[in-house]
Amino acid sequence: MKLFNNKFILFFNLNLLFFTPIYSQERRNPIVDPLKYIPTLTFQEGGFLKTSEKNFPISINFNTHQDANGDGNLDPEDNIENMILYAIGEAVKGNGRTGLSNRGPNNQSPAVYFNYAETFSHNVYQYWYYYGENSHLENHEHDWESVFVFERDTLPVMVQMTSFGKLTNLQWNAFQKDEEHLVLGVRRGDHSFTTSPKNGVVIRYNGEIHAQQGVLNEGHGKMIPWTVYSSKDFTTNTTVFDEGKTTKFYYGDVAYPRSGKEFDSERKAPWRRRRWRRPRKNDE
Repeated sequence: MKLFNNKFILFFNLNLLFFTPIYSQERRNPIVDPLKYIPTLTFQEGGFLKTSEKNFPISINFNTHQDANGDGNLDPEDNIENMILYAIGEAVKGNGRTGLSNRGPNNQSPAVYFNYAETFSHNVYQYWYYYGENSHLENHEHDWESVFVFERDTLPVMVQMTSFGKLTNLQWNAFQKDEEHLVLGVRRGDHSFTTSPKNGVVIRYNGEIHAQQGVLNEGHGKMIPWTVYSSKDFTTNTTVFDEGKTTKFYYGDVAYPRSGKEFDSERKAPWRRRRWRRPRKNDE
């Protein structure tokens, strides 16, 4: 029996060695500042359909006082009804995305959800962006897109971003820079990232907002610094959020004919996904 136990322990340890990603045991950076790599976003304007981007990265809790879908709860499932299009600001008022009047005041300031993890060889700065809806070919409520910056020692070396429904890995030097911050293009509607800057609305890394050739009814010329949400107590320049409060989102909504249900197509929140805890360089 002892021999069997020893063989089992050896087999178990070998499995851990070959099949488990290696992560550092002690954090290399005692204090992490997400502003170090926060990107500048440029949104697509025009093209074949001659349309502009409608919604921009905001907090999942941009409106906490209007039960817009009438389910008796104040939560992110009210977002599509409460969201005001073509607007960036701290107290936005107007008609909601589905036509409801007197929405707001909404805090539609630029917002990003940040996480930090360390692998054996890299520090990984994660930036997760929330949009009230994906208004492209596959319409759905809620849209999460991400950009990961892989840092070796103190230098950024690789960027992993969501692009056209897949994860794309690119070298740091493949991107244009805005004072050493990435400049990302954001595809209209589905919010996929590209390396090519766009000619629509710009939200710079420091919160400076310009319409360029895009449509922006509120926000042009303002300086509204990014609100960076983090659940980690070792981050600085962040606002605390509770990972346990919101764990899932329903991508369906009655506003979309192909869905027709308010609580359809359940998806995990980013902080419940494997990539949040275990970032990898390869596309998985």
